[in-house]
Amino acid sequence: MSCHTGEVASSESKLRHIPNTITSLRIVIALFFPFAPESWHLTLVFIGLATEFLDGFLARTFHWTSYTGQILDPIADKVFVFSVSVTWIMMEKLSLLEWFLLATRDFGVLLIFLLVLVQGKLRETRSPRARIPSKITTALQYGVFLLVLANQLQWMMPLAIVTAVCGIIATCQYAWLVWHPDSPEKNLRRVN
Repeated sequence: MSCHTGEVASSESKLRHIPNTITSLRIVIALFFPFAPESWHLTLVFIGLATEFLDGFLARTFHWTSYTGQILDPIADKVFVFSVSVTWIMMEKLSLLEWFLLATRDFGVLLIFLLVLVQGKLRETRSPRARIPSKITTALQYGVFLLVLANQLQWMMPLAIVTAVCGIIATCQYAWLVWHPDSPEKNLRRVN
């Protein structure tokens, strides 16, 4: 009986890595995207979107969250958005202004990270979990990607502006949570 229990624990232990594997797939897709034929872009964006949802869903549902996943997921998001955006800038499907608007939150988070780093407070800083404004910003980024793929260019700038506004809200919320670790916010995790 204890042998069976050990096998189940070992099996569950291996399954814990599924969300991080899915997240890693998004990074692989991002690295491949600039070299993929344009006819594959729709499929690759949909797979990226699926991994965006599935990794977090599985981690939360089965309690497979991990420190690695908490770090890897936002990196994968930014690498994917950067790769797709720069590819489409080079193909003249996305302007630099639209890209800047799409990446407003990402630039803001990078600025916060650099400020924390320069202040020498990286080890003691708590990293907040993604909140609704950040999740909406990510969804809007994918919305712009879908507009590019559907060739609905008349809606790109308005949606990029909405994405930027939501990204600014997300960045402000993130900054508040980082610099006010004693606030009533309960879902902070220590970054070590």
